Amino acid sequence: MKLNNLIFCMAAGLSLVGCGSDDDNNNKVTDKPAETPATDPKDPVDSKDPVDPLAKPLYLVKSTAWTTEAGISLHFITDTLDENTVFDPKKALAINEYTGIALPSGDNPDNAFYVGMKTSGVLKRYTVNNEGAPALDKELDLSGITGTIGRDLLRATQFMSATKAYALDAAGLQVIAFNPTTMTLIDIDPSTDKVDTISLEALKEGDDGTRWAVFPTTDGDRFVGTVGFYPADKSDPGLTKLVIVDSKDNSLATDSVNNCGAVSGAAKDANGNMYFASYTTAAIRHKLGVPGAYTPCMIRVLTGTDEFDDSYLMNMQNLTNNGRMAMGAVSGNGGNIGYNLIMSDLGQGMVTDEATGKAARSAPVWEFHSLDLTDDNAVATKVAGLQATPNAQLPKGIPSVAGATMGRILTGSFKHHEAGKITWMAQIDSQLTSSVYNATNTETWTLITNKIPGQIEFVGRLK
Repeated sequence: MKLNNLIFCMAAGLSLVGCGSDDDNNNKVTDKPAETPATDPKDPVDSKDPVDPLAKPLYLVKSTAWTTEAGISLHFITDTLDENTVFDPKKALAINEYTGIALPSGDNPDNAFYVGMKTSGVLKRYTVNNEGAPALDKELDLSGITGTIGRDLLRATQFMSATKAYALDAAGLQVIAFNPTTMTLIDIDPSTDKVDTISLEALKEGDDGTRWAVFPTTDGDRFVGTVGFYPADKSDPGLTKLVIVDSKDNSLATDSVNNCGAVSGAAKDANGNMYFASYTTAAIRHKLGVPGAYTPCMIRVLTGTDEFDDSYLMNMQNLTNNGRMAMGAVSGNGGNIGYNLIMSDLGQGMVTDEATGKAARSAPVWEFHSLDLTDDNAVATKVAGLQATPNAQLPKGIPSVAGATMGRILTGSFKHHEAGKITWMAQIDSQLTSSVYNATNTETWTLITNKIPGQIEFVGRLK
């Protein structure tokens, strides 16, 4: 994902919470033909790791070095995470493609993490020993039941327990269940000769072009995700469909809205209500006055319910007093305050046509803001404490905005061995080096490190 053509991403939670399991260790596949994979990539991440903060830590930091056209995924495993930590690419686990990444929360005795391949439908499970050495444990090839690549599937996965995970396959109109420990498929209906998934065929919308899903979340024992629809004519139908699966019995509930499209998420407030917000493409199309473009928006699902909350619709253009472009929503430190990105004044002025809009999407001209998720008339506040990454080189024609980042949100939380439970946020303003901040204070962030090689995608604690 190069600096000059980044497609905007947000990292959201991959939680491991207790619930029923359903595993018959069946690795059968169907003969269903593959459908076109999703083509609007986004990225994962959340790690609510309940490890002992007094134990010797092992952290996983994943970035991508764009020294080749395909990219090299670097997985650094370190027992420190601060301004003095050395990230040596020669000592990292390197995979020669742009992979997805996930780290389950909760009980993780094998110090496991997961990799989704970009060139195939394969998910890989790695384990890490107490000395920090990673080893490939098992693989699961999903190419027999979907044409979606492993990277996109992993970014649309939630780990419900040590024996059950769900992957929302929007392109294939299905939810795929698998055991993330044994890396085997879970057959939803063992009475048939093939592995059955949870069908979403009822969500199909005529000639709907591309379907896209990423960053699902959980609501107790329930998997909660959204599917966006992108017609072949590239219009914005404002259509989002809700997918909820109860992991106790694999039962399905769905809902839809037609007033807010291209959403992802989810941020959560103090009560666990879930918020899904639109992203850069929607904001830029609206700024350029593209016919039919929807206003950048945020919608909500109340915890315990099976539908969108019709009483809530945020117009994100109203987060600032001058209607600047806004995108995304992620959780803050556990309260009602969340974070998003808003275009800087300099960036707002550079967007005048399709070409400059495309450039602005991937340029470091977006600024982090905080907002009250529960108030759909909220006003955002710019976060203090961010600074430019040393030696960052801006693409030609891009204005310099101190402390800004690309239109991409990567965040999560874990117990830091010195700072305790923290929320972290990534800042990417360079193709060569990335920064990570402690974002626990919703007003002012503090730098953890600005020395991560490549473009960061993930930070988490293995043990």
